[in-house]
Amino acid sequence: MRGSTIIVALVELAKRYGMAAKWAVLLAVGLGIALAVVAHLAQVQPQVAVWAQVVLGGLLLGLSASGLYSGGRAITSK
Repeated sequence: MRGSTIIVALVELAKRYGMAAKWAVLLAVGLGIALAVVAHLAQVQPQVAVWAQVVLGGLLLGLSASGLYSGGRAITSK
């Protein structure tokens, strides 16, 4: 599941850059809502789907290059 992996990795990245752990759940929920809205818009507007795919692909590439994707993937596959 791409979305959950991206959320886990982005929350972990935020914590590494100093975000207090108590905000992790709120950030994860906010990111989940944002991804759900983008997914819905992608169904309604085909041009949004193209850009969403580009942005999410870029996020996955960047997170995998930094090593966060593999860590998030290990967490979400359990």
